[in-house]
Amino acid sequence: MTKVIILGQEPKEEKKLKPIVFVKAIPATGKFQNPNYKPSEFENIELICKNYYHEDFDLMFAYDLERSRGCLYLGHFNDGVVE
Repeated sequence: MTKVIILGQEPKEEKKLKPIVFVKAIPATGKFQNPNYKPSEFENIELICKNYYHEDFDLMFAYDLERSRGCLYLGHFNDGVVE
């Protein structure tokens, strides 16, 4: 990332972006369970719906190369970045 400096101006504080957080996994059985994987372990994460489950969580779909082998997650999409 390129840092830009404007002479004579106080540096601005950089905003730290909030990462995606998985709270519950929803496997094919449909029963909520604790997630076995972190968002950083997937190639793709799709935001399906913001404020989905009682408006407390976002609904996301995570998968690697084969979309048909993905899993649904309830969690917080936040700023949509992965740590």
